[in-house]
Amino acid sequence: MSTYVDVDQIWLSLGQWGSYQRRQLIVLLLAIWSCGFHVLSIVFLGYRPQYECKEIHVGNSTTSSDMFNQTVSRQYEKCTIKTVLNDTGAITVSETGCTNGWKYHDYGPFSTDRSVVSEWDLVCERKELAEVSQTLVMLGQGIGAFIFTSLSDRYGRKVVHITCHVTLFGIALATAFVPNFSSFAVMRVLTGAFQQGTGLTIAILNLELLPKGIRGYVEVFGLLFWTTGIAIITPVSYIFRNMSWRYLQICLACLSSWALIEWWLIDESLRWLIANGRIKEAKAIIQKACKRNNKDYDEIVSASGFRAYEMQSGIVLEVRKEDVTPETESGLLTRAENGTVNTTNQKDASTKAYTAIDLIKSKRLFLTSIIMWFAWITNSSTYYGIMLISSSLAGDRFLNFFLGSIVEYPAAFMEWSMINRYGRKPTAIAFHSICGVALITATVLTTTANGNSAMILGSTVFTLIGKFAITGSFSTIFLYTPELYPTNMRNVGIGMSSAAARIGGMLAPFSRNLAETALWAPGLVFGIMCAIVSVSMFWVPETNQYELPQTLEECERWYKDNRFKIPCVSRRETERTESDQQIS
Repeated sequence: MSTYVDVDQIWLSLGQWGSYQRRQLIVLLLAIWSCGFHVLSIVFLGYRPQYECKEIHVGNSTTSSDMFNQTVSRQYEKCTIKTVLNDTGAITVSETGCTNGWKYHDYGPFSTDRSVVSEWDLVCERKELAEVSQTLVMLGQGIGAFIFTSLSDRYGRKVVHITCHVTLFGIALATAFVPNFSSFAVMRVLTGAFQQGTGLTIAILNLELLPKGIRGYVEVFGLLFWTTGIAIITPVSYIFRNMSWRYLQICLACLSSWALIEWWLIDESLRWLIANGRIKEAKAIIQKACKRNNKDYDEIVSASGFRAYEMQSGIVLEVRKEDVTPETESGLLTRAENGTVNTTNQKDASTKAYTAIDLIKSKRLFLTSIIMWFAWITNSSTYYGIMLISSSLAGDRFLNFFLGSIVEYPAAFMEWSMINRYGRKPTAIAFHSICGVALITATVLTTTANGNSAMILGSTVFTLIGKFAITGSFSTIFLYTPELYPTNMRNVGIGMSSAAARIGGMLAPFSRNLAETALWAPGLVFGIMCAIVSVSMFWVPETNQYELPQTLEECERWYKDNRFKIPCVSRRETERTESDQQIS
């Protein structure tokens, strides 16, 4: 008797866009806003206005002394005060630091707390600290990706997601009350860690909620919500532009306060419950989904193969065919005297738990992981490198950030049209190629413009094209990466990839300083990295229209057979595949 249950078939039988799935999906997608708010709000919280040394005394900067026939004049620059002494024709020039602090042009004399930069004077020799504040977020994200994804594979997606989301709300709120930069820096590390735990569990829960035919669309939805979330930052920041940065931080924190009730709004991943032998909970979720979608539970169970003496015990176990031995199958069907399935055998039959060591031992999986790690580093450094400098570009900083946000909408629609029609691999290759060409072209135009307004405008346009493309590629690999790993290694896989991405994310804030030294360097480096990713992707197998691998052995066989393949599936073929699945 077979104990294989097709989880995808459960979702297809329930109706792939059923009421239950839609509600779960909307709640999870709304949580993406919290992730965007607390990572990119630093563009406004850490805004660096025009500044110069504050005057040493009130009044005219030129002082004359008739007694000694001396004239003293002072020039106030960003980081120095030049004092010119004219003593009967003998001129002496001296320089000192900003001994009386700094004056910020965008703010009034009593409003120096509108950003963390002006409140704690993160300028001149302390200006790197402003960049470090964002680097610390990326460092925290790397820590969170390493820790929380492993915990999610072990203890479940839901409990880790809720814990991270509630803690993120608390940290964001507490950040508004920190007394100094050191405390702020600690909060930024914690923000990054719990933001990553929240975001990555969202990705996995969404991925495991839908069947393979429409998995690609959930990442497009995620990108649309992410884009909307970071676009919302602009009007909220504009409203609080004349207030302390603390009020903006409190407002953004409160927008995440609904995390306190999220536990009662979402369910655990059905696929994770199945892989870990949590039978009663899996059955309860299927029954709940049947009730919401007006489906008959017995029909769903029959269509999917969810079986093991339902009539007598009401408990069944779902495992892969490859994992079932005669002894295991016999154990699954053995009921104790109290009418329940033997729980010891249930545990044995569940899918093996994997660790990062297993990933390294698998040659094919490790090679693929290295390629994906580099892709994540490239996408993170390029995406945040472009996004974080938006407020320093010519023009209004609010408008620049808003335009940089909404340019991601076309990327979402292009990804929508390509992700299932042509596959994950061709889509990723196309986006990285476009980004590489666009950024290199923008670099050439910038370095050769010599004040030519048309070339400067062209450089801006190609930079926006690069932003559009890197957004699409980032979203694509966010979907692509977890599909490459077996169920109990899936969070470890995406967690290690995301942790690798923090290398690029930590370097991204310093791209502006690099551009001051070599204007051509950031765009050229980002462009070359994108080109390398485009070529290396040929060694990664396609995942479109494949059921998610459950075991490492299944994953190995799949890798061996699908490298270098670039299937371009037409819309008609995709629809026919989905139709055949529903009929079966």
